Amino acid sequence: MHYVIIGGGVAGTTAAEELRKRDKSADITLVSEEHHPLYSRVLLPHYVKGKVPRERVFLKKEFWYGEQNIEWLRGITCKHLDPRNKFVGLSDGRELPYDKLLIATGGEVRAVDEDLRGVSYLRTLDDADHLVQLLSAQGAGSRAGIFGGGFIACEYLNIFSHFRIPTILFHRGAHFWTRSLVPEAGALIENHLTQHGVELHVNAQVTNLVGEKELTAVTTTTGEHAVNFLGVGIGIEPNFSWMREAGVETGVGVKANAFLETNVPDISVAGDIAEFFDPIVERQIQIGNWMNAMSQGRCVAKTMSGEKTEFRLVSSYATNVLGLEIIFVGDTQKSAADEVQVVGSAQAGGVTQVFGRQGRVVGGIMIGRNHDRVAITKAIQERKTLQELGIC
Repeated sequence: MHYVIIGGGVAGTTAAEELRKRDKSADITLVSEEHHPLYSRVLLPHYVKGKVPRERVFLKKEFWYGEQNIEWLRGITCKHLDPRNKFVGLSDGRELPYDKLLIATGGEVRAVDEDLRGVSYLRTLDDADHLVQLLSAQGAGSRAGIFGGGFIACEYLNIFSHFRIPTILFHRGAHFWTRSLVPEAGALIENHLTQHGVELHVNAQVTNLVGEKELTAVTTTTGEHAVNFLGVGIGIEPNFSWMREAGVETGVGVKANAFLETNVPDISVAGDIAEFFDPIVERQIQIGNWMNAMSQGRCVAKTMSGEKTEFRLVSSYATNVLGLEIIFVGDTQKSAADEVQVVGSAQAGGVTQVFGRQGRVVGGIMIGRNHDRVAITKAIQERKTLQELGIC
C-alpha cells in the first residue's frame, strides 16, 4: 500500500504519523510545499514577540521523518492529478503513483497587489522570520497598519502593541467577522480596540501602497495614511485548479462526506481546505483552525487504512486581542442559522451569540464571556434546544 499525502502541515503530518502507527509496512510519501519540518502556527506570534525561541516552534525534527520511514519531499507542490491511473504530477517533474491519496494543502494567503519592504503576512514560519527582521529594524516614530478583520488581524494587534507601535486598522466590513458577528458583538470589539488606542477605519479597502522600495504609506478608501508596516490578514485562497481538472468536487473547500472522503474513490481531504459534512450540525462546513486540522488528520488516517471512521468534533478556537477573550465554538455562520440569540451587551463588556438551526444549538461565539463556553459546547454535543441551553 502506498499512501501519498499532499500537504506537510499539521493535518497531513498527523495523518502520516497515524498511518505509520496503523501500518508498519506501508509506503508513505509526504509532499510539502515548505522546506521546514512541522511547526506550530499557533506559536508563531509568540516567537515574533520574543516569548518563545525559534527552535521551540518546531513540533518535529528533520530526522523524525526518516525514523518513521516516511518519504518527505520538501519544497514541492502538486500540479496534476490523474485519478484514473492513480498518480500525481509534482512540480519537480516526477509522477508519483498512489493507492490512497490525501489532500491536506491548506491555502495561500490573499495578498495585496504590491510588495514593498514593510508589508507582512503571518501564515508561515518564513513570514514570521520576515516580520521579526522588520521589527528589529524599526526606528523611532514607526507606525503600523493592519488590513483585515479576523484572527490574523488580532495577532497583529497584539504584536504591534507588544512593541508599543501606534496602530491603525482597516477592515472591509462594518466590524470584525461580519459573516459571524451581529452588530452588538462587533461594537464590543470596536470599543475595546479604541479604548486601547487603536485607530479604526471600517468599510475600508486598501487601494495602493506608497513608497519606492520601502513602505511609507497606504492609500485606502478612507484616505492616505502614513505607516511603516502593513500587516495583511484578509484570508486564504486555496488552489483548486489541479483538483477540479481531475473531477474532484469543490465549493468553498474540497467537498467531502462525514468520513472526509471526496467524490473520487481513494482520495480524501483534511485540514483547512476540507468542506466536510458535519454530522453534529448536519450540514457541509469548513473550519480552519489547528485543533480541527489535527483531529481530521488523525481521523482520516483511520478511514484510509481500512477502519472507516466518521469525523465528529465540536471544534473551537480561542484568541485574545489586547486582553479581550474571543471564542468560536461549532457552526458560527450567520447565513446558515435560523436564529441568533444574543446575551449580554457591548455596554456590559461581554456578548455571547448562540446560533440555532431547526431549534437546536449549533454554534456559539463568546466575547468577554468565556464562562459560557462549556455550556454551549455541551449543548451542541447533546443536540439541545435553544430553550434548554439556559445561559443569561
